[in-house]
Amino acid sequence: MKVFIIIIFFFTSNLLANNKLGDNSGKPLPRFISIKSSEANLRIGPSKDYPIILKYTYKNLPLMVIDEFDKWRKVIDWEKNEGWIHLSLLSNKRFGIIKKKKDNYANVYTKPNNDLIGKIGSGNIVKINKCINVWCKIKLDKHRGWIKKTNIWGTFEDEDFN
Repeated sequence: MKVFIIIIFFFTSNLLANNKLGDNSGKPLPRFISIKSSEANLRIGPSKDYPIILKYTYKNLPLMVIDEFDKWRKVIDWEKNEGWIHLSLLSNKRFGIIKKKKDNYANVYTKPNNDLIGKIGSGNIVKINKCINVWCKIKLDKHRGWIKKTNIWGTFEDEDFN
């Protein structure tokens, strides 16, 4: 019994040590978020005094937060662009972008491992409603379905959420 308790303690303490939390938000780093508006500036540093690297013009574009400073978030996009965006331009709503593949689309199913109902082209932004195991339930316009997590940039491989 003592060995079992020691193993559980060691395992949980390692998990806690590996989960970094943001200094300002207290939320896990890294994590996925999205752009709230149809225009957002990516800057070299965490202030409006820093030059703009890139201007995003797509609402709901997914980003990965990797650091925090005051009301600024350091992010990476699906093309590996990295910089700082003000918190007021960001949302915690989960969106993903269909990854580029050889055949340029991802299959969409009625349920995980069920009937194929369509295909979504790479580069499309989808709302991620939930992810369970290797599947995510998504929405694009009025269409809903399930796709494999490996086809989406905007969720972690081991992440499940509702």
